[in-house]
Amino acid sequence: MQFSLSIPVFVCAFLDVILAADVRSSNPAIIMVPGAFHSPQVFDKVKHQLSQDKFLDPIALPSVGHVVGRQPDIEAVKSVLYKHLNAGRDVVLVGNSYGCTVIGEAVKGAPRYSASSSSALVAGSKARGRIVSLIYLAGYIPTIQEVDHPETKQDIHFVSPALFKYHDNTGEVTSDGDKDLPPQKAFYNLLPTKEADYWTSKLSFSSFDALNATATYIPYAGDFNVVYVVGSQDKSVPPAWAQTFIDQPGARFTVEHLDADHVSMLSKPKEVTDLIVKYSKHSVFRHYYDTIG
Repeated sequence: MQFSLSIPVFVCAFLDVILAADVRSSNPAIIMVPGAFHSPQVFDKVKHQLSQDKFLDPIALPSVGHVVGRQPDIEAVKSVLYKHLNAGRDVVLVGNSYGCTVIGEAVKGAPRYSASSSSALVAGSKARGRIVSLIYLAGYIPTIQEVDHPETKQDIHFVSPALFKYHDNTGEVTSDGDKDLPPQKAFYNLLPTKEADYWTSKLSFSSFDALNATATYIPYAGDFNVVYVVGSQDKSVPPAWAQTFIDQPGARFTVEHLDADHVSMLSKPKEVTDLIVKYSKHSVFRHYYDTIG
């Protein structure tokens, strides 16, 4: 007599739920995207403090050091994002400056937590992660107006910080356009002089086409949990400018303030790490869900 061992369908479904819950109970993946001119190494201090986490992914932007459009930057983030989501892992995305624009575009259409969602899976469903939050560190971001009405978007020649220097013959943008506000002061004014000089020496050019591209999506109008972190000593996106993003009609941010400069991952790594840990918890946003119904 021969016996065949088969696992009932309902048992498989139960195992799917258990496995999914196990993945989701672990810390979410953290995707970290630097700003224009910068390498992902600016997140090294934060990575060190988050070293107990298994999934830490700093992204090198293709538009830093190469003349390309914005789409390669978005695809670089999306390839890592969907690797984690499809493995059943929740994700937190952290952007700095222009990097916030990139992560905002990359989550378009991605699965998210919302007022009607929970971390529980329906029996028989496959594990899939969701976006827990987007954290904007000194976000240099598109406005709702320019996405809803692309014809109103201004060329960045007219709206960028004074430190941007345009090399129109090559399509490159560098960060040495203001002799009174060199990168040491624009980006790293809270770092010791030697360290500020070191990071300045590591800067590259960014691509004009990437920085000037018209955005197609706004994630902070209620679709996702978006945290805007204002640096009180930021010389590149100073608090008054940051407030104009926060005060837009229709914008829904959770706002945090740090005594930080523009690249807070270097000057205030512990404080940035604490914010990432705080906003890696889906439950933190319950008050946000309550306000949007």
